[in-house]
Amino acid sequence: MFYTTKRFFLTILGDIKIFRGALFIVYHPTGYKIKGWHTRKIMNAVMPGDVVMRSYVNYLDGYLIPVGESKCSHSGLYIGDGKIVHSIAEGSTLDDIIDFCRADRIIILRPSSGQEWALEHAKKCINDNIEYDFEFKPDSGKYYCHEFTASCYPHLNIKSLSRRILGFINSPEAYLADSFYTSNEFTKIYSSDDEQIT
Repeated sequence: MFYTTKRFFLTILGDIKIFRGALFIVYHPTGYKIKGWHTRKIMNAVMPGDVVMRSYVNYLDGYLIPVGESKCSHSGLYIGDGKIVHSIAEGSTLDDIIDFCRADRIIILRPSSGQEWALEHAKKCINDNIEYDFEFKPDSGKYYCHEFTASCYPHLNIKSLSRRILGFINSPEAYLADSFYTSNEFTKIYSSDDEQIT
């Protein structure tokens, strides 16, 4: 019962955006900082095996997810043909990269090696319909988003980290976007922060 309730509330939190000035709340907003021209650059830059990270400005879950240097709260693996695999509340999901890029920030990281194995692993997660890990427990047979992405590259030095939540609470150690962003195993290929966002 507790797991079902936790799953319900965490799924809802990921879809709520708060506008602080007017204290206005929107469920499933449709306006993002990433525009079509960003997406074209992303599609030209990304290669199979790349880690693609994203974040949203003022989403409720963004206040509860420790983001660190990358400022990103979600990650997935690009598998080619315009498709990305990532773990969301509904489980392992195959999405069009255009849909994935409906966000306020995108970063692409290229791993130093292991792309072929990573692609096979990601496809297997889709085929096996791996559930989302709402309890964030390692080795549970389920994956939260960054745990899924890290599982694609088990041979690389990807570290569990702790970051501050709400500016003053230390998170438990877990795979975070910074686990990839700050690792010397990955090279930044693209960041929308380096672009002029209009």
